[in-house]
Amino acid sequence: MTEQPTGHPGPGEEAPPRERTVLVVDLDGEPLAPLRALEEILLCLGTWEDDDRRDPGTDTEPLRLPPPLADRIALAAVQQLLSALTPTQSRGPGCGRLLAPDGRYEHAPMTALTLPAADIDLLSATAAALGHPRLDADIADVVDAHAEPLAGGCRPAGRTDLVSLLARLAGLLDLAHTDDTRLLTARLRATPPGTDCVLSDAEEAAHARTADRMNHIWAHGSGIDRYLY
Repeated sequence: MTEQPTGHPGPGEEAPPRERTVLVVDLDGEPLAPLRALEEILLCLGTWEDDDRRDPGTDTEPLRLPPPLADRIALAAVQQLLSALTPTQSRGPGCGRLLAPDGRYEHAPMTALTLPAADIDLLSATAAALGHPRLDADIADVVDAHAEPLAGGCRPAGRTDLVSLLARLAGLLDLAHTDDTRLLTARLRATPPGTDCVLSDAEEAAHARTADRMNHIWAHGSGIDRYLY
């Protein structure tokens, strides 16, 4: 994990890292769908905010967005996350496989990615803001409208579903570091791009434990929804 101080910590305190190195699994684009929906929502809210500033109505209250939705702060973070995460999803042949010891079977591809810690924090804060029970009704309607295409079952998706997906994605990106994640990160970074990575027995065990942690966050531990580990 790369750590760079953000300010001047007090005596005995360590500065929080400016960047986080995270393990991102190729889930065939699943994490991108809620991020793209969120980008559309924040673009719409940003346009409303700009319009109110340019031409404030005399008979209506201007739109007041809660932080971090205001001033396109969350939008900038989401767009940066999309740019970073998109290449890790739906990877085609020739990108290198992640293999169990002796090549017995193939795991879903995994990428060690360094992201701004602030962007991960803003994603979590944005999910909390959109899920607030007192969210402005007009904003809630926009969220519901953009959440509908995310439906995967019999019932339509809504704000709660989108907020849940965003919070779970933030959890994946904020997964606490362990000896397992550090071992996997070091191995992935030592593997030349486009070549197969064959895990050792110790790395395979670390992968299994890390995959279980990720699965618990993203799919609530469901065997049906388990990744291709």
